[in-house]
Amino acid sequence: MNIADIDSHCHDRGAKLLTLSLEEYSGYEPVEGQTLMVGLHPWDTTERDMYEAFDILSGAITDPRVVAMGEVGIDPLHGAPVERQEQLLRYQLRVAADARMPVMFHIVRRFDILLKLHKEFSPVAAWAVHGFRSKPEVAQELADAGIYMSVGPKFNADAVRVIPRNLLLLETDELPEEEIRNVIAAVADARGMRNGALADLARDNLRRYLMSGQKSV
Repeated sequence: MNIADIDSHCHDRGAKLLTLSLEEYSGYEPVEGQTLMVGLHPWDTTERDMYEAFDILSGAITDPRVVAMGEVGIDPLHGAPVERQEQLLRYQLRVAADARMPVMFHIVRRFDILLKLHKEFSPVAAWAVHGFRSKPEVAQELADAGIYMSVGPKFNADAVRVIPRNLLLLETDELPEEEIRNVIAAVADARGMRNGALADLARDNLRRYLMSGQKSV
């Protein structure tokens, strides 16, 4: 089973698609063949000068190695108050919309805000929620909006069975990218699929997600 080009969200520096914070991106030199996902994490919304942060973001979106914005989002347990997080998120979503870039979200509890923003922005490029482990009812709401769900090592099996085939992504998050094999096996078991068939599906979905907007900068 070929596991290349499957991991949609990984912080391990050896990942083919690497997720970096804005601070990590500044000065980072990707290895050959590596692409990047860059954004202001909601946990970082109280830690730095936002003018400096968004100056880095402006440079990142013109970098041909940066193929998506993320992880960005809302987390009421960390970072600035939710209202401030939403304000900063809106700015990033406008940037992503102008650049026709897909977006990867970190959402804790506040899927209502995500769905509201999706309806408001009607994005051309795809949106995805990373580390999805919520309830089947939430999975159905996101599916109805056409939002991808990226599933990692921990997940709600009932919810995973609700995710439509064309909106399912797989990830390792903080783990080494090689651990994607274990994620594939666990999700395939939950969905009653062969490992190879799920790997092919996740690879195709990630390719479609990343190409959804045809980045214009």
